[in-house]
Amino acid sequence: MFQVTEHGPVTRLHMARTFFGRALSAVNAYWVDGLLIDTGCPGTARQMLAWCRTRPIRQAVNTHHHEDHSGGNLLLRRALGISIAAPPDAVPTLAHFPRLQFYRRLAWGQPGNVAVEPLGNVVETDQYRFEVIPTPGHSPDHVCFFEPRQGWLFSGDLFLHERVRYLRADEDIGATIRSLQEVLKLAPRTLFCAHAGVVEEASDAIRRKIAHLEGLAREAHALHRQGMPVEEISRRLLGPETWVTRITGGHFSKTNLVRALLLRPNDRGVET
Repeated sequence: MFQVTEHGPVTRLHMARTFFGRALSAVNAYWVDGLLIDTGCPGTARQMLAWCRTRPIRQAVNTHHHEDHSGGNLLLRRALGISIAAPPDAVPTLAHFPRLQFYRRLAWGQPGNVAVEPLGNVVETDQYRFEVIPTPGHSPDHVCFFEPRQGWLFSGDLFLHERVRYLRADEDIGATIRSLQEVLKLAPRTLFCAHAGVVEEASDAIRRKIAHLEGLAREAHALHRQGMPVEEISRRLLGPETWVTRITGGHFSKTNLVRALLLRPNDRGVET
């Protein structure tokens, strides 16, 4: 699946590997003024390349190293010879990409190794100037791209959804909340998210996400003080685990989110 929609000068590229006609896990990349922000997954790299041949692509950047954001790097570099840059901490991983769990290889594919340049503090195009904002949490190397004159925030996997219910086992939810608070200070007007798509009134949406996570943390702590185990708290607040948890071997789960919110209460100003 590869769908293209225009949002003023920004083009949204919505893509997913398919299985018997069903999209497995969709992700968005964005093109603006010759800049490609994220390159999609390995499973859609050829479709990405075909589309890129129809537009002027002068440079590409990755928000972080995860395979659904960097998986088109190798083919685009080989076929088009474009400059690709990623957060400095992502560069070694992209050059020697580790073997992924089976479900990730199925959903997105295994990336090839590719040498990329480290991002600096800004990315410039002919018309725009994007500030590179470190936003760790979803991954330690995660960054967002902010265009202050337009109020655009290209947020990678920082936002995802206002009311998230699952968490990767390797995410730092405390760092994510701090990163959300930092980008909120920028007063973004439009959010270009890798999974939620284009979100207008971005600052309000970010505030609601922070409030959701902080409220969930307060509820989890209240139940924990009553002696309720983490798994039961998760069921009470978020419902039972689903096929997502089973197929990922627990790498994505609701229990991961509750456990993470209980681990570092002081980072969220929650009473212990």
